[in-house]
Amino acid sequence: MGINPLPAGCLNEYQHGMSLRSREPVATPFLKWAGGKTQLLPQLRPLMPRSLEGRGYVEPFMGAGSVFFDVVRTLRPARCTLLDANPNLVNLFVQIRDHLDAVLPILSEHEGRHNAPGITVDERKGYYYAVRGAPPPGGTPEAAARFVYLNKTCFNGLHRENSKGGFNVPMGSYARPTILDRGLLAAASEVLQGVTIETSSFQDCERYIRDGDFVYLDPPYEPLSTTSSFNAYARDGFSAADQTALRDLLERISPRVQWMLSNSTADLIEALYERPGMYKHHVLASRSINSVSAGRGKIRELAVTNYPTTG
Repeated sequence: MGINPLPAGCLNEYQHGMSLRSREPVATPFLKWAGGKTQLLPQLRPLMPRSLEGRGYVEPFMGAGSVFFDVVRTLRPARCTLLDANPNLVNLFVQIRDHLDAVLPILSEHEGRHNAPGITVDERKGYYYAVRGAPPPGGTPEAAARFVYLNKTCFNGLHRENSKGGFNVPMGSYARPTILDRGLLAAASEVLQGVTIETSSFQDCERYIRDGDFVYLDPPYEPLSTTSSFNAYARDGFSAADQTALRDLLERISPRVQWMLSNSTADLIEALYERPGMYKHHVLASRSINSVSAGRGKIRELAVTNYPTTG
C-alpha cells in the first residue's frame, strides 16, 4: 500500500484519530455497552502512560473495547491482548476480526427484518424474541451477528444473561435502530488484525501478561447500593471475594507491569485499594441506567494506578 509497516497486532492506518484513507471511519466501539468508558476517556488518558511503543497492552475485561480502540490509536502498543469471561462476546470480536465478510450479510438480514417497511411493533417484537430465543451454535458468524443485533435493539444496550447463559434483556423502543454499520465494523476489523482475543477469567490472565506491559482492568463494578447492580453480563456474578482476588492479583503483578483499574467508589473498593504503591484518582461519569430519573446524573468513579501520575 506504499506506507511504512507499523507494529503488528495493534496498529494499522488508523493513527492519531483519523484514517489515512480520509473518508473511512476511525475504529471506535461498535457495541452499545452499559458502563462503557467512551465518555470517561478524556479523564482516563492523562492517567495512562505517555506511550506504549515497544510494550504490550492487555485488557482482561474487554467489554465493548472503548479503551482498547483509544489506546491503539493514541499510545501505539506493540501488541495487544483482549480477554473476557463471556465466550459470546469473545466470539463476536474474533468473527469481526477473522470473518467479517460472513457476518455482514447476516446482520443485513437482521436489519432488513427488524426495520422492514410497515412493520408493526408486535411484528418487530415477534422477530426480536424469536432471535433472542433461538441462539445459533457458538463460535459462528451467525452467533456474532445475533450478538450485534440484540445489542442494537435491546433495552439500553444491556448485556445480561440468566443462570443458563441465555440472553434475557427485553426489546428496546427504538423506531429504526442502526443495526449494520459497515464502515465502523470494517474499521474495527482492521484494528483487530493480529490482536490476541481469548476467553479467559481474570484469574487466568497472568499467563498473557509479559514484563513491561500495560494492563487496563474494568471489572464489573461493586454496587453502590443493593438496587444499583447492573454489572452481571456473564453467567456468574462478580462477588466481593472476586474483587478481593482481583486486588491480590494486581499486587502480584505490580513489580513487573504498569496497570490501571476502574471501579465504583463503594466502601469495599476504596478500602481494598488503600495500599502502599496504589494511587487513587476520582473521575466523574454520567449514569445512563437508572429506573428513577432523579438518580441520573454525574457520579464519582474510582481509577487506581500502581504508578504516580500527573492527572
